[in-house]
Amino acid sequence: MKQDFTIWRNQILQNPWDISPLKFGMLQDEVIEIFGNPDDVSTMGSGGKPLILKYHDIELHFDRKAPHGLYLVYSDDEIELSLTDHHEELLQPITNTEPVDNEFFLRDGVVYFSGLYENGLLKGVSPKDFCCWHYWGKSSTACFLGGIRLRGADPASFRVLNYAYAMDKTAVYTTSGRIPDADLAAFQVLDKGQNDSGAPQGYAKDSRQVYFHNGDGKVKIIKGAEVSSFRSLGDTYFARDEKRIYAYGKQLPNVELTSWELLGHWYSRDVKRVYYLNRELKGADWDSFTVYTPMDAAPLADHLARDKEHFYQNDEVIEETLWRERLHELIQEQ
Repeated sequence: MKQDFTIWRNQILQNPWDISPLKFGMLQDEVIEIFGNPDDVSTMGSGGKPLILKYHDIELHFDRKAPHGLYLVYSDDEIELSLTDHHEELLQPITNTEPVDNEFFLRDGVVYFSGLYENGLLKGVSPKDFCCWHYWGKSSTACFLGGIRLRGADPASFRVLNYAYAMDKTAVYTTSGRIPDADLAAFQVLDKGQNDSGAPQGYAKDSRQVYFHNGDGKVKIIKGAEVSSFRSLGDTYFARDEKRIYAYGKQLPNVELTSWELLGHWYSRDVKRVYYLNRELKGADWDSFTVYTPMDAAPLADHLARDKEHFYQNDEVIEETLWRERLHELIQEQ
């Protein structure tokens, strides 16, 4: 029997930490079995499935990687609701005994961090007094980003929000430094904080500003973004508010909002223009433009597309022969 969505919506607003009969990790087919067909779905998809199902003013976001489980419940209306499967405590007692790049591990009774080039010892840290999650960690006396102590961080209140962000009672931390003057009470992450290649990246916001972090330099403050309606589209690259579309933390130029759609592999278009990330592909024919990169291509593979006159590799026009060779290589790699 299908659940009455209105009743569920009112219940989750009163008690947002209980999302039953849904649960994080649930598959789309299971959600549709409970609530029926959605009012709308995202153009952005993975494995033939949309990444967002929309029921009234509630969006259900699904992981782009198999098995495409539910990980975010979000409202794009006036209500404030943004719940992820990472609201629970992520930091756990250390148990890993094998060095894995960018992870903590145990050896000979002490804690190490496995960096890209060497393993670093966490001096003075007892395994019994240490918990971690990927490259975030803490003991009773210090907090860590990899093998680096976060100066001034408070272990008692320190918590990890996702791959890209953590916070304590005094500051928000990212993998490339603190966010100055963030409104801690209102700060929230808007996606998983990890891009397709596994790097920390993602959008966040507080009551005053919207942030984009990609691990390269300081966190970017997205000037002019409308905070109340701003949301990530789930892949850590694209986002939107009521007035604009954003890609990689920058506004898409001259975009026609109502007709814009995400095609996949960083390509998008509106009724007049075609874009690659936040750059317009000048001269591209939007009507015939088609993405050819296989859906499950490697994260760092070149992106291929074409229209009736041009062949594209990422955002550059290339010769047809070279384009077809590269497409054949991508297909063979599957």
